[in-house]
Amino acid sequence: MTDYDYQRSTHLSVEEQKRAIEAANQNAAVARFIRIIYYLFGILELLLAARVVLQLLGANDNNPIASLILGLSRPFLTLFATLFSNPALGTRSVLELTTIAAMIFYAVLAWLVGRFIWLILSRPR
Repeated sequence: MTDYDYQRSTHLSVEEQKRAIEAANQNAAVARFIRIIYYLFGILELLLAARVVLQLLGANDNNPIASLILGLSRPFLTLFATLFSNPALGTRSVLELTTIAAMIFYAVLAWLVGRFIWLILSRPR
């Protein structure tokens, strides 16, 4: 191996390492962005789960906490409002099948969005 070949090989190795570091940095940023998306969808899932529990236990709609949770979750359920009929389990207790369907939909949507972002923005090493 000549001195020129050795220098060329070393230069290529350094360039490959630089590209790998740049790809790793970009992938780390993309992964952080995806974690933020999963976190936001997780908050939505918790809000919807709280709604299911409140409705199942027949919570008082006039209570400030129940009113806040029901009010915040309402916009995320408009697409699902007429999907199923929610069976009443007592005088005040309701099993909100529409909210459970929305929770499943948003969980799948979060996963799909995360995977799509990873496919578009990540770089191979």
